[in-house]
Order: sequence, then structure tokens, then C-alpha cells
Amino acid sequence: MTRKRNRGATLALIAALTLFIVVIALGFFFLVKMLGGGRELQHAVDAGNLNVAKQSMRRPFLRIFGSGTPDLNDPIHTIAKLNFMQAKDPAVGELDLLTYNRAVGQTMLVSINAISDNYGFGDPSPAGIANAKTLVNCLSDPNDGIGVTLAEKLKNDVQQDMNFSQIASISPMKMLNPGGSNANAESGQKDIAYMARNFGTNLTIGQMVLPTEFTSFIDPTFLGGNTVNKLSSTYVKGYSLINIPGITNSGSHPLMGVPLRPQEKPHLVANPDFKDNTTSPLPGGSSVDTRVPPNAFHSAGSSSEYKTVQRTLARSCAIVGSVDVSGEFSASIPCGYIVIANGDGQIPSGPVGFLGPAAGMSDQAYGGGPNDIFSDLLMNQPVFITPNGQAMDTNLNDILNIKQFKSDNPGQPIPQSLVNALDGPAPKQAAADSIPANSVPISSCDNYNSTPTSPQADPNCFNNLQAMATTYGFSLPNGSSGSSLTGLMAIEKYKAQVINPRPGGGPAIVTGMENVCTGMKQFPLGGIPASEPITFGKQPTVGNLIASFLNFGNAAPLATIVNNQLRLKIRQIRPETSDSEISALLGSASIPMGQVRYIWMDDSRTLRFTAKGSLPTWITGDAVIPDGTGTTSSTGWITGNRNFVNIEGEQGYPSPWDCFGSGPDQTKSDMLWQRSSGYNCLQGVLRFRNCVNANTDPWDCPC
Repeated sequence: MTRKRNRGATLALIAALTLFIVVIALGFFFLVKMLGGGRELQHAVDAGNLNVAKQSMRRPFLRIFGSGTPDLNDPIHTIAKLNFMQAKDPAVGELDLLTYNRAVGQTMLVSINAISDNYGFGDPSPAGIANAKTLVNCLSDPNDGIGVTLAEKLKNDVQQDMNFSQIASISPMKMLNPGGSNANAESGQKDIAYMARNFGTNLTIGQMVLPTEFTSFIDPTFLGGNTVNKLSSTYVKGYSLINIPGITNSGSHPLMGVPLRPQEKPHLVANPDFKDNTTSPLPGGSSVDTRVPPNAFHSAGSSSEYKTVQRTLARSCAIVGSVDVSGEFSASIPCGYIVIANGDGQIPSGPVGFLGPAAGMSDQAYGGGPNDIFSDLLMNQPVFITPNGQAMDTNLNDILNIKQFKSDNPGQPIPQSLVNALDGPAPKQAAADSIPANSVPISSCDNYNSTPTSPQADPNCFNNLQAMATTYGFSLPNGSSGSSLTGLMAIEKYKAQVINPRPGGGPAIVTGMENVCTGMKQFPLGGIPASEPITFGKQPTVGNLIASFLNFGNAAPLATIVNNQLRLKIRQIRPETSDSEISALLGSASIPMGQVRYIWMDDSRTLRFTAKGSLPTWITGDAVIPDGTGTTSSTGWITGNRNFVNIEGEQGYPSPWDCFGSGPDQTKSDMLWQRSSGYNCLQGVLRFRNCVNANTDPWDCPC
């Protein structure tokens, strides 16, 4: 019995031990399965969250420019549409995390332009300052700004669950839940963080797009304080306040970019590091408590264990990276445009218009010849004429000798030698006989008194011009008016009115030229040679008009400022543009008088110079409202006489007129530059004009 009891006890012990071993083995099996399944789940969640970090650069995006309900409220929605249309991501047609820094860079340049306006000459325009702050607020408004709205979508939008599940759900849970559901997103576990502070954004910036007034005087430390260098590129610093004196601040108008780690890939980050950076560097007033988008994401995924049907959760944190160079952008105003108008006009507050005959004026072309009695005889020596023009001579003594003979020898025939001394064709006896013996005055005729309108006019001279012409073998002015001229700038019209009466002997009475301005052609601004025709101006381009002012004495200093600022504005539109490319563009940019043209950049990043009808959709041409101050490069008023009109030797005459009007006789040419900050994309308005101020005092004394 004892042996049987011992054997039974041994069997029981063996059975218990076997059961224990089986239980331990099963427990170990399930533990290994759970650990392996957890690792499967963690790998899936990590992959899903890396995809969130990757896809978050473009999805979710803000609905601003397309159809459907926008994500922004007015007025911020309208401001964003007008300013950031060309900063959108071409892949999605909207603004997203990848292109957010483009809007930051554009706002930065608008703000710098506004504070640099008029530097060295006075205060900047208050309108430009206000517009720059409006654009900063469009990004950083704590309730409706682009930054907070994008941050809200990046944290809570269902697109983030889709980005996660797109990858996380691919891997099957072979150990955790074979044949069951794969990893599912836990929407309530999503979170955002702001990591890599003071690292680079995907926004580069070059010295050539910044006004020298700003970098040299207003804030010489700007580039050093707001940029970081990486692999030979200079990037705007992220999650760091961009300080622009007078515009941005840490309170009501902060400006801050997002570090997107250029030239690096998205990667996982430790959960403690993520948690340490969940407080926004720019807190806001919305549910996400930020005014700047995040750059790191926390995601969670779960799956059910097959036997227990209990949910197993895994978490992951990842930060973005813009490894693709196509995702890097230069600070610019890509929607920017510049208006060029050839003609006088007011500062526009809508469509660009003109004052006066901007497209030019009309007159008659000179049609006479240079040889006539005035230029060939009367301007060189006087002709002495007795009353009624019966006798004349260029030597007064010839007439006086006959007078004296008649006085000394009453009734005696005049000696033939005295008769023959008179000027004129034979027979001259009648002319000699007409000379009185008494003291009747003898007229001394020259080009000053031989026209009826001259202040010194002598009727005995101008009434006997034909007799003088017959006597001396010269022609009278033929009065030819020539053909019609159109498209004359003001100084050409003035020249026409002065020279065209000359073939008729005068006078030249200038009309309609009191403070009149037209557009401008290319011509020497200080004066022209006598050989130039009435239409001496050449077809202008923007480049050669600017060069005219750069090469003209007192106009050059301000012309240099205008030229430099115009080129800067073009580089702000397209930063990679070289100076030679700008010169080529301006040199080929034909600008007829009375016409308006626009400089802008198309979607292929080609600079264009077109009329209004060829403008893209983001430039209407009807909302041109510059918000900056103006600079005018001017020749100043220049006397027209001897510089542009009545030039010695003009049209072959020794001097078309010896007596010119006593009133104002002035002309000037102006290049007017109205700066704009870039708000609503307008970079500035450039005008050219040519003006004349001359009254109706007649020009007399042809010669």
C-alpha cells in the first residue's frame, strides 16, 4: 500500500509539474507573442507617423484660392488671395506647410520695403507701414491668421489620420492579431510640437533682394541675426522672431518662419524631446494655442490582441524635413508687378491714367528752303530805302550824294555816275529822280524791322520786301507749310511752332504750349544739334529713357536712386535675375507715348513686359494703389531758345529768328518713381514726361 501511495504521489507531482511547465510555456509563448506583436504595432505606428511628417508638408492644406468654402475668414481671406496667390504650392494649388515660409518671406520683404521707403529724405509712408502690418497680421492673427488656421488643420484634420493609416495599416499584425485588423489611427492621441528651434527654414535669402538703405543703415545686423548657414546656403532662421524695426514685434505683429530642416529627411524623435517642445514659440488665442504652424507630430495607433480582444496602443513622434531642393524657396514677392507709364498723370488709386496729351500732339512739318531775302541779305547789312521804296541801296552815301546834288543844283540833271551808283538793275534814272532833296527820312531796313509784327516794324521796309527781292535777286519766303506731323512730344510741338512759320517770313506765334506735358521719347535731354529735324525724338524703351536721366548732370543722382530701386524691385520678383538680364529686359521694353506697360513674372519664372490685356489673373491693372513716397529725377526747366528751338544754323538758317518771345520759354523732362511696398503685389509706378511752358509772345525778325 505504501509503495502504491508513493507511486500515486509521484504521478500527481509529475502531472502538476507538467501542467506548471505547460502553463509557463504557454505564458512565455503569449508573452513572446505580445512582445513581438507590440513591436509589429510600434513599427507600423512609426512608419505611419513618418508618413504624417512627410505628407504634412502638403496635406492638409489651406483652402484659399480654389473653389469651395475657404478655411480663412474675411478680411484675412481676401488679403491672402490678393497677396499670396503666387506663393501657393503648385502641386496642390493652395498654401501648405511647405509654402508657408514663402508667405513669411514675402511678408518680410514687404515690411522691409515699407520701413526703407524714403530713407535719407524723410519719413516712410504711413500707408506702407500700415499695409505691412496688415500683411503680418494676415499670418499671425491669433484667431483667424494663416498660421493658427494651418496649425489647427495639422493637428486635428482627418487628413492626418489618412496620412497615418496610408502606411500604418499596410503591415499585418501576424503575431498580435493574425487575420484581424491592422493598426488603426487613434485620432484623439494626435499632437503637435515645435522642434529644431533656430534651425533653418526652407527659405533662402540673398543680399541682392534687400534695400541697401535697410541693410546699411536701418538694421546692418539683420542678416546675421535672422539667418543660419548650411551647406553654402543662407536660410531664414525658424521659430525665431524676425525683427523689422517699426513693423514687427513680439506682441501684436510677430513674424516667424517654421524650421523645415532643409536638405534633411523626416525622422523619428524621442517622446521626451517632443514633449519638451509642445509649447508654441509664438502662443496664440485659439484651441491650439499658437500663431505659427508646427513641424513635429505625435501619432498613436492600436490593434486588438487576437485571444483577449484587448486593444494594444503604440505611440510615435516625428519631425519634418524638406530634403528636396525643389521645396526650397528664395525670399521674394513672386506676384509682384511694376507699372511703367509714358505720360503725365496723378498718383493712381485704380487704373493708371494720363493727364494732357500724353500720346503726343500734331503740327505741320517744315516745308521751306533756307535761301531768302532775310537770311541772305537783311541780316548781314541794312538796305536803305527812300519813301515808297522807289530807291534803295546798301550804301547810304549813294542816296545821300544824290540828295546833296539835288539840294545844291536845283533843276540840274543828276550825273550818270551818281545814278549808276544806286543798287538795282538799269535803268536807274527813275529811282534817282525819286530821291527827294529835302530831309524826308530814309528807312534803314534789316530783319528786325522788315516784318509787320516786329516791335521795330517799319512799314516802308515790310511793304517793299518784293521790291528789295527784285532789286537784289533774292526770293521772298515761300510760305510752304509742308505735311502733317503727329505723335509729337511737347518739345517737338514747340519746335514745330517756332520753325514752321519761318518759310513764310514769320512771325512764329506759339499757342497751346503753356505748361503742357506729353509722354517722352529718347533724345538728348540738355539740347539738340541744329541739324535735327522737328521730330528729333526716337522710339523709346524703358532702358534708354532711364539712361538719358543717368547721363544728364543734375538729374543723375536721383536717377541713380530710381534705377537702383527699380532693379531691386525686379530682383524681389525673381531673385535669380542677374543685372545683365535686367538691362536686357529694360533695353527691349518699348514704351510708346501715352501707353502703360507692366513688368511681371509668369508661372515659368520668365519676366514679362506686357500691356494690360496680357496680364495674368492676379494682376487686374484696375487696382494700382502705390503706398510709398515718390522720387522725381528731373532736368529742371531749361531755356528752349538756342537749346531745342531757334538754334543757330537750324534748318539751314543762320538763325531762324533774331527776336524771340519775352515770356517763359522753358522745357523739362521728368522721370517720376512712385514706390510701393509690394502689398497687393504692387512694387511701384514709373512715369516719364516731357513738358513745355511757353506763352504766345511772337517770335519775330526772321534771318
